[in-house]
Amino acid sequence: MSINTALQDKFDKVNMFKTCEQCGLCSSACPITGKSGFNVRRILKHVELDLESELANTPWAWLCTTCGRCETVCPNGIAVLDIMRPLRAQTKAECSPPPGPPPCVRACPGGIDIPGYLRLVAQGKPQEAYELILERVCLPGVLGRVCTHPCESQCRRGDVNQPVSICALKRYAADHAQTPPAIKPAANTGHKVAVVGSGPAGLAAAYFLRKKGHQVTIFEARAKAGGMLRYGIPAYRLPEEALDREIKVLLDMGVALETGKALGKDFDFDALKAQGFESVFVALGLQTSRRIPLDGSDHADVLWGLDFLTAVREGQDIALKDKVLVIGGGNVAVDVALTALRQGASQVTMACLEKLEEMPANSWDIAMAQEEGVTLLNSWGPQKVVADNGQLKGLEMVRCTSVFNDQCVFSPEFDAGEQNFVEADQIILAIGQAADLACLGEGDACSVKSGLIVADPETQATSLAGVYAGGDAAHGPKTVIEAIASGKRAASAIDKELGGDGVVEPQAYTSADGVEYDGTREKGFADIARTALPSLPMDERRANKYAEVELCYPEETALREAYRCLQCDLEKKLVMAMK
Repeated sequence: MSINTALQDKFDKVNMFKTCEQCGLCSSACPITGKSGFNVRRILKHVELDLESELANTPWAWLCTTCGRCETVCPNGIAVLDIMRPLRAQTKAECSPPPGPPPCVRACPGGIDIPGYLRLVAQGKPQEAYELILERVCLPGVLGRVCTHPCESQCRRGDVNQPVSICALKRYAADHAQTPPAIKPAANTGHKVAVVGSGPAGLAAAYFLRKKGHQVTIFEARAKAGGMLRYGIPAYRLPEEALDREIKVLLDMGVALETGKALGKDFDFDALKAQGFESVFVALGLQTSRRIPLDGSDHADVLWGLDFLTAVREGQDIALKDKVLVIGGGNVAVDVALTALRQGASQVTMACLEKLEEMPANSWDIAMAQEEGVTLLNSWGPQKVVADNGQLKGLEMVRCTSVFNDQCVFSPEFDAGEQNFVEADQIILAIGQAADLACLGEGDACSVKSGLIVADPETQATSLAGVYAGGDAAHGPKTVIEAIASGKRAASAIDKELGGDGVVEPQAYTSADGVEYDGTREKGFADIARTALPSLPMDERRANKYAEVELCYPEETALREAYRCLQCDLEKKLVMAMK
């Protein structure tokens, strides 16, 4: 049976006594009309007129989101989606979607089963959703607060109106799970693994190794676990209790934690080996502020970004003066600026080399800083700290004309003829982070290049046998989910080294199995708009300076938002079943 014959048969059965008048209302309503030539009206015309060649070569068939808006506006009630699905099922291979999971899952470094947990949330099952997320990552509640959610940029619902609030719904699942899941590790293997550092990479490696039955001990130099999750991210973004709750999941699994134990001071690799540890995963993070040579930066009222944030999180009494100038355009700089307001500064200015649209900080974090009163000075670079009789007066700045060269490499250029002076009582430089790798020792230590531990990108193995490294100390400053992914890769490689199969997560996405789905959409489904995440009112932020700013969806809102998911995994399964 030809493509068109099959479609014509389907059209006749589903739309008996219904005729397409080619009015074009479906195309006008369709959110992707014109994208790569996509046009619903033309498709229906091809079917009715038996235009076989046009149907056989439609590279845009898989662009259809099956949102149902076309059916909603059709005056003759034609079941357009029942025409589209057979066409998509028989489209040429080169026009089909990439194999594997949906776009949102492919975009997630942790490979979370996003449609699966959204479906469970929509069904009012946050506990099951939380446990499904935990199959592929640890710390769902942390990720639901601080992840940069690359999944949402690939969410196909964005072609309809706005992407689903995937990240916020992850937090909802974690916050509304009634009991911490009792994750039962596999049978004890008798193998011991040491994890040095308890940031997201270290916690992830420990989590997946313990699930495989290995005995895991985390060594943390500070008084509490969490790394930069605890000491670098302000409490108004990530409350301590939310982090503690998820670390407890690991401890309840049997992961051992030894705090106040620093590599290079309290132990070294040889000492770990002597204690019976067969493999070591090093996840030191970027614990210090990156310094730059700046005339006058040794002044007592010149502070460094990460050091400042850490001191505040450790509970030190850091009282700031009236006018504070923050230098930097990244997320750390935004955190510094907002923390400065909470520490007593009445006027905070944030200056950076980049134009507003070039700033590396998340756009939503920049918006929050502006909402709270931080002033932005874009395209300015620091030149000289100015003081008079020992009292800091401000900073001389020079216009930055470009930040990157033609190869997109950081290479700022300045116009010395355009300068500016910004008054300030204190200056906080937040222009990057660096790793302190002196603790690795010398001689047979891991190879280091450009201030980072050299590690295989697939296995996280270092040049030192049995030693692996991941997270920011190995790959430079990246996101929390990328750090977790590196810890998971290391866990897989270490498990193989210890005689296991290296399988630390389900190999197939099974959440769609057994789920009934006929592809129908309720009227108005395509027009359900994304619901903004609630946030703490400004007066309450000032009264409770480190109270969490972004709040959790209430139940009714969460279920409605999760329902917006197009269920791409089920849609693909339905279409493939037609082949």
